[in-house]
Amino acid sequence: MIDSTALRAAIRATSAFRDISEANVTYLIESGEVRSFDPGSIVVAQGDTSDSVILLLSGEVIITADSKRGVIPISTLRAPCLVGEMGAVAQLRRTASVRACSQVRALQIGSDALLHVARATPELLIDIIGQMGDRLRKFNGAIGLYTHALGAIEQHDFDPALLDELRNPIPDLIDFGHTFGRIAEQIILRRQRDDEMASAAVIQRALLPKVAEFAQETGIDVYASMTPARDVGGDFFDFIRLNDGRIAFGVGDVCGKGVPAALFMGITRTLIRINLRETPDLPGAILKANAYLTNNNAAELFATLLYATFDPRSGDVEYVSCGHLAGLIRRADGAVEKLLAGGLPMGLFDQLKANVKTTALGPGDLLLLYTDGVTEAEDIEKREFGEKRLIEVLAQAKGATPTEAIAEVEDAVREFSRGQPQFDDITCVAIAR
Repeated sequence: MIDSTALRAAIRATSAFRDISEANVTYLIESGEVRSFDPGSIVVAQGDTSDSVILLLSGEVIITADSKRGVIPISTLRAPCLVGEMGAVAQLRRTASVRACSQVRALQIGSDALLHVARATPELLIDIIGQMGDRLRKFNGAIGLYTHALGAIEQHDFDPALLDELRNPIPDLIDFGHTFGRIAEQIILRRQRDDEMASAAVIQRALLPKVAEFAQETGIDVYASMTPARDVGGDFFDFIRLNDGRIAFGVGDVCGKGVPAALFMGITRTLIRINLRETPDLPGAILKANAYLTNNNAAELFATLLYATFDPRSGDVEYVSCGHLAGLIRRADGAVEKLLAGGLPMGLFDQLKANVKTTALGPGDLLLLYTDGVTEAEDIEKREFGEKRLIEVLAQAKGATPTEAIAEVEDAVREFSRGQPQFDDITCVAIAR
């Protein structure tokens, strides 16, 4: 049995809970459950619902991710620390498994309790997002180290000092070093890098909503598809159930590609999702997210996005555009209408205006949101696919479901750009009434 004093000390020793009030410390203790795990037992299983966060009180755990090529070790954590905080806050499924390496004692805190404390202490959320950024920074550093080693091998200029660095990485990269320590000896640096980037892609996709599950739970005909230009990308989409019976959905496009864009994408989407779950106010959620991004954006990244809410009872649609491409409505008779676009991107300006516009979907209507990877796809003569061609494809898909309509668009883009590499992420979201 762990007494209250020890629990309080463990909570205070965790950076995320350092600034919470004594009342909230008591709240976490009273709402949580102290659990024990034997060595080798599963603390958290990949794919499970993130309905709680684990505060390690004693012991050591290893984080692993399942892939088509086996189990990939990610990191080792020692008490006191939090496990699964991003999933619990954003209400996502577990993106990795956690296994006890030793005898482990932990305080299991429900996600509702965590969100309750986060609303009272914004520093908690900032710490969680910062931890996510730090993990991706370490991942990016590891990729850079091993890419440099690969270049040295290819150029027959492999410095023995580099081999020592691979065997004994700096502390920031120690977890990756354990995974890739034998890369140089086995001459498979490129394969290992591809494995890690594939893992990043798996993690990124795990952050996106499960479209089929969302459609089944809500009874609404929706579909979405994202094809990154690289292993990880800066596009995103989302579907969210709101407390008032509506749904929110949207697409976004972060400037840039690769890990930095993926990190900014994850933060932007998570902020909007949390704000909407707290209060179903679309412009308010976007403005609150923008306020955080503009004050914590040393890299000066930004995102364009188009978010909308849909009321399945009336067909009413509200939407906000932040510098994004205009959405398209295909009416039941095949006519295609453009939504009003405009606005400033998120993450750059404090005084962002979230202008709300309205429309409605009638029976048989379909709304398509997309990113510029669709319209800016080029053919062999460097001509762009363009909005006009997209509208023609959508008009010809009269009566098509969201799944069928997006498939028609993707097929048309592939056919148009045949023989040309994909240089930008391609993302589409469709909803029909």
